[in-house]
Amino acid sequence: MSDWGTTTRIRAVVTLATGDVYPGYLHLLDGIHYPAGCENLLEMLNRPEGFFPVTLDDGAVFFLARDQVAMVVAEWPPQGVEPPVLPGSPAALQVELANGEEFMGLIQEPLPKDRARALDFLNASQPFFKLETDTGARFINGAHVRIIRPLD
Repeated sequence: MSDWGTTTRIRAVVTLATGDVYPGYLHLLDGIHYPAGCENLLEMLNRPEGFFPVTLDDGAVFFLARDQVAMVVAEWPPQGVEPPVLPGSPAALQVELANGEEFMGLIQEPLPKDRARALDFLNASQPFFKLETDTGARFINGAHVRIIRPLD
């Protein structure tokens, strides 16, 4: 696995749809392998490949099936990196996962002015979307969401 030396590792906790929890490190492509600069976590989660690696604290590596991941909580952006300021108005949502967990937070992504509702964002988003909560960003797989309630 020495070819991962050029990735950026970030600490994360990955929760599967089954409720299994895997704390460890995720690997983001760096500028050598990702022409636009370092890949962000949402880009990594929304890649088309079916699996991604997780490295545990003891160095063990395993591969998780992307479509089985319900949620990722990570240190994002990494310490020392300022989050980008996105245009658009934030939308407050209550998200309930299929396993019954609930989270309240904000989504804020740039959308065309004529399609800037939370519903438009959710329907246009890729499998994973970012929800900013009081305890940090949660990257949620829409396939494992039971219901979303707009709070605005």
